[in-house]
Amino acid sequence: MSTNAKASIHIKPCNIAQSEAHNRRDKDYLKALDPKKVYIRTDLTHKNESYVSPIMNGKTLQEYYVSQKAVVKEMTGRAMQEKDVEYTDKNGKKRVRHGSSPLREGVAVVEENTTMDDLKKFTDAVQERWGIRAIQIHIHRDEGHYEDSEEKAGWKPNYHAHIVWDWINPFTGKSYKLSKADMSKMQDLLAEILKMQRGQKKSETGLEHLERNEFIQKKQEAKNQALKEETDKLVDTLNSICKAMDIKEEELLVHELATDPLVNEAREAIKKELDIPIPMLGKDEWKAERKKAVKKILTDLQTKLMEAKATQKEEILRAGKALYKQTKKDIADKIEQNRILHEANEKLTAENTRLKEKLASVDETAVRKLQAECESANRRAERADRIATGERRRASDAEEKVHDMLAIPEIKEIWETIRRNKESFQRQINQWITDATKAISDFAKDYDKYLFSQDDESVIGSGIIAEAYMCGLDPTDKDQRTQATESLLGKVNWKGTTPFMSDLAATRTKQLSEEMSVPREIMEGLMLAAGGRGGANIGGGSSNNELTNWDGTKRNNGWGRNR
Repeated sequence: MSTNAKASIHIKPCNIAQSEAHNRRDKDYLKALDPKKVYIRTDLTHKNESYVSPIMNGKTLQEYYVSQKAVVKEMTGRAMQEKDVEYTDKNGKKRVRHGSSPLREGVAVVEENTTMDDLKKFTDAVQERWGIRAIQIHIHRDEGHYEDSEEKAGWKPNYHAHIVWDWINPFTGKSYKLSKADMSKMQDLLAEILKMQRGQKKSETGLEHLERNEFIQKKQEAKNQALKEETDKLVDTLNSICKAMDIKEEELLVHELATDPLVNEAREAIKKELDIPIPMLGKDEWKAERKKAVKKILTDLQTKLMEAKATQKEEILRAGKALYKQTKKDIADKIEQNRILHEANEKLTAENTRLKEKLASVDETAVRKLQAECESANRRAERADRIATGERRRASDAEEKVHDMLAIPEIKEIWETIRRNKESFQRQINQWITDATKAISDFAKDYDKYLFSQDDESVIGSGIIAEAYMCGLDPTDKDQRTQATESLLGKVNWKGTTPFMSDLAATRTKQLSEEMSVPREIMEGLMLAAGGRGGANIGGGSSNNELTNWDGTKRNNGWGRNR
């Protein structure tokens, strides 16, 4: 069920003390909740969903925050700045350097049918683009408000999701820096992935983001204004009903029977009805009740006047004439208004006709232009088809020639040997990658290790070269080798590791990639093996303690590195 909500996300520093209690609906939190600020229906809480990333490793947000401080200290050599610091710039102006916010929380507007998989796609896209990792996601379907809070009627749900982000770069220990353009792009990604209409950009509206309570207050003020305007219209309608009683006093004067008290009584009764306050809720019922009451007052007045018909016929007829004159005047006014509207409508019709004629001429030009483009496209397509036909013919001829060649036993045997060698080479490449990712993962789980062993370096170095081959990169080039290393790390299973050890393993792998040397001769050998014309070999010695360099010399440490 769509709520016509527009996708948006607002991110601010995470309130660690309150976040988990709110997102997980702790009992003590619910007891202390003020319904005027946040209304939660516990009968709907079972529809909520939560996801916690494995990198939290069972920690609370507070515990994870402490581990982040350790990462910042380890990577930067400085303690994390947690508090705002006031300083004076070179121009003598007071400024504030804000403290670090390693954990940030975003509230995203979603729909009832938004799934956790949808939000994971969004957070994966954010991590891929900016590196920021989502460590918790909570979908709330139990928050909202009642239009009539006293009667608990007209439930308006507020579907949203809380996303807690790790805003620290694990490789540098510094906070991620996102520009206004980056934050706007994040809004685009959310709307695109959730298939929702994007909220208006701040650059277009010029409006600042409103927190939940401020937004509800603004919305309620708008409703109150709309209700006031509708109430004013209602009062005007009631006044028009009473207009028939707006007659000069002498026209209703009856000497034998005083009608003034009757008329004044009716006026006072109507005024009393109109003085009844209009409620914030239930305005339709108020409107119906007032109409009914005024109608009864006028009916009662008419009845009382008619009772005097026998003795005050002439005076009653005079009153009737006054009512008739008033009605006649009202009809004349309506006719004049209708005439003015009719003239305005004729002018608009004439203007509309002129616009249609203008659009018709524009459309005709556009059609001719489109026809010319279609004809040009058809000619290009025909030319491309002729070229494709020639290529298919040449491919068919080549296939026949290959078929004839394979009919010769000697050539067929060579071909089968090449095919088997290529398959064997591909299996070897995959095995190197598998062994390398396992070695990295095992290192991250071993808290006694801080450096790779020689065997680790040999296995992981082979994996980097194999990954470079699979990605079409040249491992002899340092930059391309770095790309291959990033790709290899993306295949590592980090489950069961801590953030610190996984970051350390990744850092050591990158250091190995930077320091290792890969002669071009080995790539030539790999290319021959890939073509099925040789075996795959990246070197290696007669024992685990002695490896072979690319130039054939022996060494004790892997990949040209010196300890």
